[in-house]
Amino acid sequence: MPTFTVFPNIKQSPETKANPYIKDFISAIDSTEGCKVINEEHKNPLLSILRPSKWGDVFILNWFENIPDFKYGYIQSILAILFLFAIKIKRRKIIWILHNKKPHSENKKTIKRLLTYLIAKTSDVIVTHASEGVTLINKKYKFTTNKAFYIDHPTKNRLDMIKPISNCSQYDLLIWGNIIGYKGVYQYLKYIKENSIDNIRICVIGKCTTQKIASDITSVATKNTTIIFKGASFEELAQYISMSEFVLMPYLQDSILSSGILMDTLSFGAKIIGPNTGSFKDYAKNNNLNVYVFDEYKDISNIIIANRNATISTEGYNKFLNENNWGNFIRKVITIIS
Repeated sequence: MPTFTVFPNIKQSPETKANPYIKDFISAIDSTEGCKVINEEHKNPLLSILRPSKWGDVFILNWFENIPDFKYGYIQSILAILFLFAIKIKRRKIIWILHNKKPHSENKKTIKRLLTYLIAKTSDVIVTHASEGVTLINKKYKFTTNKAFYIDHPTKNRLDMIKPISNCSQYDLLIWGNIIGYKGVYQYLKYIKENSIDNIRICVIGKCTTQKIASDITSVATKNTTIIFKGASFEELAQYISMSEFVLMPYLQDSILSSGILMDTLSFGAKIIGPNTGSFKDYAKNNNLNVYVFDEYKDISNIIIANRNATISTEGYNKFLNENNWGNFIRKVITIIS
């Protein structure tokens, strides 16, 4: 069985709450018999894997096209290009995880396009967590045909954490997670205010990445909007989901393909409303799940009315969550690369 190098394996400060995807990925590999990740976490995840001693048989590269956003981004991008050619010369296998249609940040577009082309070209396998990702990458680069695969974003099962509080929900919509521009929170709340929609009770809980985003959101909050600018533990999140009819993800559609917040929300057995794109579109077709999609913000009110009393199948959610746990995900990836 192979050894692995996983990028980016970033060393986080104790006060920072990071995206758990990479840590869960590494843990799942290490828990698979015969498999091991050989690169340790580091404050500079690219420089830390340039040494051949940190080269596994297989490289798992996530968000590689976002390297220009790192500190000294142009220099690190040049190193990344040389690095790709070096590990190909040494005949290491490369798995590129395609998370987004394009980088969320619009900065340094040219170098990001070059890195996207090179990682698509040099990778042996491309894994994406939305069927649309396969279509998108095959359309953009014809040479990716037959090496791009759709595998569901791995998730966990937290159904036993949900304890219904009452038969009457306190909120119609819960929006949670770090509040970043591409997530569309400001845009949706602005739409609610400008259209004088006063029959939707909304709770927003999450940290803002900048003070300006916090100020902008506060400026468009209506009397029916509760805003809590702090991160929530999974225990707290279970409570808020129990108090809410739906979890809303008002993401902008131009860059989003898959979402860890979507998968975490599914892990609690919640009803979800999200954009008609990527994995949201995939799961709206899954009869085991209660996922609903919108094309325009006005669709959200209709979804709430039509599905307020929709029945959730605990058996259906259990089946989905167990089939797509981290262990099964790693086994699928190893089967493809083998």
